[in-house]
Amino acid sequence: MIELFKEHIKLSIEEPHEGYVGTRFDWTGKILQLWWKSVPLCTTELAGSTSVLQGKGFFNEFGIARAIGYNSCQPGDYFPKIGVGMLRKENMKPYDFFHQYDKLPFEFTTETNHESVTFACINRHHESAFYLEKKIGITSTGFCIDYQLENRGKITFNTSEYVHNFLSPGNKPLSDQTQLIIGEAVKASQFSEGLNPDNCLSYFGNQIRWQCAPASDFFFEDISEAAESGSNWTLIDNQLKLTISEQVDFLPHQINLWGRGHVVSPELFKNINLKPGETERWQRVFNINEIEAL
Repeated sequence: MIELFKEHIKLSIEEPHEGYVGTRFDWTGKILQLWWKSVPLCTTELAGSTSVLQGKGFFNEFGIARAIGYNSCQPGDYFPKIGVGMLRKENMKPYDFFHQYDKLPFEFTTETNHESVTFACINRHHESAFYLEKKIGITSTGFCIDYQLENRGKITFNTSEYVHNFLSPGNKPLSDQTQLIIGEAVKASQFSEGLNPDNCLSYFGNQIRWQCAPASDFFFEDISEAAESGSNWTLIDNQLKLTISEQVDFLPHQINLWGRGHVVSPELFKNINLKPGETERWQRVFNINEIEAL
């Protein structure tokens, strides 16, 4: 376990081969928990579950819908999952990010200091070789994640990356004290077609509110147009009187929203189209503010 501290902020991070070693989420920089003044701000995917295969904290994923090389390989062959390893394709069914595939893990390294930790993931397989570096740095109001992905192989990487933010300030259920500001404006058609149990969620403009804690999953795909600058989501907890937000240095190509009664996850997707020999860099910055200070 790696822990970073700065003023009111504390981060707990897993080493690549510790804890979660499933085939969905990136093993580099598995942020388990973020604290603000000793208040936990994250939770697990399943309330009360101790399964090591579930998501938690700020876990990210590459290729949830566009798995590199999956469609072109045959059953029994292996395809790369960035941040995890080479996964074995079992049959001709579409790629399923929930499924746990047989894996050959990549090489991982870790370097730490008092304010940051840098992880590297190296794939030396000829066709799909790459180098991923991810630096997590703590700040006085949160943390930032800096990514560097180099395509050292022979094929183009046409995929995506996002952080599955398992947010639960104070480990409280969602309620009428919870509010989310998201993107430019909520898309009415996407909201009406989404999964909204008991109509617990409502929206006006780019603001989403909860009337109560949903009894089952809610999910909205491509729910809002992305703002070209500033934060594309801000979670407001009026009971704790704080906000959590994410700002990125790219224009998200998609914004999704998922959650359950105990957790909410706004997700900003980074589009990746990386030709052999190319390198791409991007950044995510997470900030916490007290409402009185705004």
